[in-house]
Amino acid sequence: MTGRQRYAALGLVVLVVVGAIALIEIVISPPEPTVGVGLPGADEAQAAAPAPATPAATQAIAEATGAATPRATAAGTTAPTAPAITSTAAPAPATSSPTVATSAPAPVTSAPTPAPTPQVVVGQLPELPVIGTAPEFAGITAWLNSEVLTMDELRGRPVLIDFWTFGCINCIRTLPHVRAWHDAYAPHGLVIVGVHTPEFNHEYEEANVRESLPSRGVIWPVAMDNGYKTWRAYKNRFWPHKFLIDQEGQIRYHHIGEGAYQETEKAIRALLAEGGTELSHIPLSSAAIPHKTTPSPSIGPRSLFAGSGFAFGSYLGNPTGTPDDGARVFTDNVAHDAERLYLDGRWDWVANAALAQPQADETARVSVPFHAQAVSVSFGVSGNESVRVNVTVDGEPIPADRRGGDVLTGPDGQTHLLVDQFRLYDILRNAGESVGELQFSVGQRGLALYTVSLS
Repeated sequence: MTGRQRYAALGLVVLVVVGAIALIEIVISPPEPTVGVGLPGADEAQAAAPAPATPAATQAIAEATGAATPRATAAGTTAPTAPAITSTAAPAPATSSPTVATSAPAPVTSAPTPAPTPQVVVGQLPELPVIGTAPEFAGITAWLNSEVLTMDELRGRPVLIDFWTFGCINCIRTLPHVRAWHDAYAPHGLVIVGVHTPEFNHEYEEANVRESLPSRGVIWPVAMDNGYKTWRAYKNRFWPHKFLIDQEGQIRYHHIGEGAYQETEKAIRALLAEGGTELSHIPLSSAAIPHKTTPSPSIGPRSLFAGSGFAFGSYLGNPTGTPDDGARVFTDNVAHDAERLYLDGRWDWVANAALAQPQADETARVSVPFHAQAVSVSFGVSGNESVRVNVTVDGEPIPADRRGGDVLTGPDGQTHLLVDQFRLYDILRNAGESVGELQFSVGQRGLALYTVSLS
């Protein structure tokens, strides 16, 4: 190789080395791009990040606490929803006192704060939907404590309709609460109307209904619905059943049976508030009713019906007996279960009662196993004379601290009742729930057994 060739090869090596060094420098320290001059992604990099989706629970709370009217919307309509707002500008930085937007909620930037648990206070009143238009009173045979009333004449005032009957223990236990509502809210416009729809034959008689009112504290109007026409107009099936009607004649609330006293009272207050009545100075009257007037055992109140017309006579626990002279001779020779009636002796088992028919020197008995705090019995008599009914609990006279208000004690220490009219007789009051068996025995004709009420 000549000297010229050696110099050329050396120069080529130098060029290769210099180029390699330059290439390594470029890889290690690349040039910074110029943002916003036609570079892909420059515009997207400046757009505001989308707000995180509102959690489903937070959205539900927002919808539930939004503006709402106390009445249901028209059928087939829904409340309009605000359109989604899409922002193309960067969000303003948060300040120490952010401004609350009224057109759209601020985006959630952290875990939502759980909504506080609502506290039940007098000031919080329910929103009551419209259930339907209240029917007019129909087929009323007599008005007690009042002149004739019509729903049309009662427009402008809230009305509480109470379907009841004076021999129903479940109805009777609600009456102290109804009386408290009358005393508290009648001066502010509430009208209570008791629609008395009879269950037993004695409840059809106006004199019997009228006589029962003072002892029950019923001072409001009572409409006697002997033909069940108002009952059917309201499509009712229960005693007791309360309907609350607003100032425009619309049914806004109803409750079947006992209980829900504060809920019902708050519904009354809600309708009065709709009419502009200020009630903040009036406490809930239901809280002041003694608990003993509305016992609530764990298994609930029950009624055992005598006669073949209720549940096909299935409240009878022993065989129907042998027919004899228009009555039946019953033999109580079976094991006793709760919630049943067990007859012994001569009884007439008719549609809605058991009629005692003992002959001379005979006794008719009925045994009632119970699990209850209190026991009452609907008795009646067929004549004008009172009938003595002996009563025991677990085979012994009822102790003084367990006797109901209608139980008497004779000189011999035996406990008994004097049944002189159709009504509910208070038999047994326990300090708490108790299990035992009551037995009633009678040696004269004329006694009618209708129901045994356990509570």
